[in-house]
Amino acid sequence: MLRVLVLLSSAAVAQTPEATALPEEEKLPFVTALHFENDVLAQSDRFYTTGLRLEHHGEYNPCRKLALALGFPDTVDHRYPCGVSLSQNIYTPSDITPSEGETPWPNPEDRPYGGWLHAGVLFQHLAAADSPTRSSRLTLEATVGVTGPASGAEHVQRGVHSALRHLFGPDTARDPIGWEAQLPTEPTLHLSALREQPLLWSPFVDAAWSAGAMLGTVFTNASAGATVRVGWLARPFGLAPLMPSIRQRLRAEQAPPERTWEAYLFARGQVRLVARNLFLDGTLFRKSLSVRKTPVVGDTEVGGAVRTRHFQAALSMVFRSQEMAEPPDSRLGGHRFAQLQLAYLR
Repeated sequence: MLRVLVLLSSAAVAQTPEATALPEEEKLPFVTALHFENDVLAQSDRFYTTGLRLEHHGEYNPCRKLALALGFPDTVDHRYPCGVSLSQNIYTPSDITPSEGETPWPNPEDRPYGGWLHAGVLFQHLAAADSPTRSSRLTLEATVGVTGPASGAEHVQRGVHSALRHLFGPDTARDPIGWEAQLPTEPTLHLSALREQPLLWSPFVDAAWSAGAMLGTVFTNASAGATVRVGWLARPFGLAPLMPSIRQRLRAEQAPPERTWEAYLFARGQVRLVARNLFLDGTLFRKSLSVRKTPVVGDTEVGGAVRTRHFQAALSMVFRSQEMAEPPDSRLGGHRFAQLQLAYLR
């Protein structure tokens, strides 16, 4: 799954003699983000091949009312952004074109073609504690969607490959064959939760751990991970409320407000224990193709990001371990894909 790349960071303090007070009640920015993932950009064309996600979230008044109704704290150091998302994920076999004379096609021992179109609502709790290592972020999301031809995955993949061939040459991306055997159409319901918390921080390096779970007709798993960032960093979680201890320090030292930009390199690792993966196990309510999955899957991600007052961009490469327990070719290793995020903040 796609992951949002607004990662953990810390507060940086610039030393000048002029004092400027920080507005404690100022709301966090509203964020509109586009996420794009594709393996052709990583010189690969198999397994998880394309992901698109459009997301918007911010501190709307109903978000805080919902949080208070659920018993969350009502102070300036606890913030509750919420929003909506629209996503599409596309999966293909290890080879999207048959060798000469290869039958049957697609290979029944390979993972099937599959697509997932889904819309969701998300809710976050950002807590700014008196110590950076006690601050945290909790993200909850619920989605409904559809798999199969109704997801539009076939048309999108063909369109993306056609555009890549026009831009970069005829050998850049092959036209996929076999979408008529994709996983069938059925409705989906999906819930997810992710908690993140710093392990250490400074203005130039920080580290954090994360733990999450997914439950639904598409994915059911539990995960644990860690992230390290190195560079010029701003406040915790990038856009979180300023921690009380840092606010007091800024005032005591008569420093101006924190800088409003970040630039850093990051590395992230995650391990998932997988109980269900629809794109390997097959659809839940209708008979479909399926292959045996690996119960433990790992991701390693490396990349860089830049954030200014109103814009953010991040580019990374994700390396994923083999998800099939018995791939059609024993020489097949894991998978890799590129990930790009562009966001507007206001």
